[in-house]
Amino acid sequence: MCGRPIRFYSDSMKALAKVTGYQHAHAALCDRRLVQSMYGECDVLMERVLLTLHGESHTCRRAIEWKLFRRDFARYYEREVYPATLAQTLGSYLDQGRLDLPEFGFRVNINLSADIAGIDRPEGSESETDMLVAFTRKFSEGATLFHSTRDKAVVRDEVAEALAQFNARFVAPSKRRREAILEQISRGDLPEEQAPRDILTVLLANRDDQDLNDDMILREVAFFMQAGAHSSANALTHTFHELAQWSEAHPEDRIRLKTDDGFLQRCVHESLRLHPASPVAWREASESFSLPDGTPVAAGDSVLIDLMSANLETSLFGEDAASFNPNREVANRIPTFGLTFGIGIHTCFGRDIAGGLGTAKTEDQPPHLGTLTNLLKSLLRHDARPDPARPPVADTATERPNWGSYPLLIGAPPLAKTAGVTG
Repeated sequence: MCGRPIRFYSDSMKALAKVTGYQHAHAALCDRRLVQSMYGECDVLMERVLLTLHGESHTCRRAIEWKLFRRDFARYYEREVYPATLAQTLGSYLDQGRLDLPEFGFRVNINLSADIAGIDRPEGSESETDMLVAFTRKFSEGATLFHSTRDKAVVRDEVAEALAQFNARFVAPSKRRREAILEQISRGDLPEEQAPRDILTVLLANRDDQDLNDDMILREVAFFMQAGAHSSANALTHTFHELAQWSEAHPEDRIRLKTDDGFLQRCVHESLRLHPASPVAWREASESFSLPDGTPVAAGDSVLIDLMSANLETSLFGEDAASFNPNREVANRIPTFGLTFGIGIHTCFGRDIAGGLGTAKTEDQPPHLGTLTNLLKSLLRHDARPDPARPPVADTATERPNWGSYPLLIGAPPLAKTAGVTG
């Protein structure tokens, strides 16, 4: 994208070992002797959140949170939560006839992420969403500080200030309401089914068993906010760009993109394969052993797992693996999106919600497409298209190959006026 080189690590951290290829990367991601190590640059946000925990503490935290992300929740989310949030967000852009795709993606996903995280928005106003967007963008800077081009100390201070304001404005009142509900449930005044289905409620309900203090709960909620909004907004923009280029080269597929949900979802998965949220995963060896390719590592050694090489392996994805091709045939038991969502104990919780479960119908359930496919369906239905007067630009604040701005026109283009024709 954009012709910019991708740097896999900062100058202050050099890989002592590198794992490449799908099978080796898959095995390394599943190896519990390799500990997550990419997110230590910003402990003010990432200390002891689910992503950075390991061992028993990770197992216990994941067990209580995973209950939220069962497949029935993914379907509930798509049917009950998503439509109203999308309609509310998209409406103002339709009136304007234009939007910036990363900004739109962030705004629509911020409210979806807030529902999962457990952040109440009592006003439901644009200004309230503006605050959430500002806070979550700052949290995203902290979570991806490893790849930041800014002064890291300055970013850490900004993240700490944003966390304090986020806590006072959103988390504290959301906690008070949930604590009151949980107290009613414990007294038997409310059935358990009345508890909100969100991360904050789960953390509060398990606070004593999990030894969670207020700071840990704040960081976990903030982390879930940024994880859902940041990666989904980037994935939406990457996929739209791939669709625009594919349509130029394959005009016969333009109608198919609007009418064939299965094809559109394959396009989403193909883009996710080519544009993982991070092209690499960093791990640290907790003991001495040999990596899947036989490379020996000692306790404390850094290991870089090259996810891009896994996602581009030609033996699995074809000779054109580096190209966008939604018609490709993928080897059996290999996810069409590769290792983009990770695998093993750190598999992304949002995989089914964002990517969908496939387009096959069951007797009592419609296909689950995922929020990314549904967002693109809505944009294509409203004739979203690149703005020829404003080309997209890269995000220069990070080494990750993301778009900083991607202007679109939206809504049916005005009918061309034909000179000399009268009614």
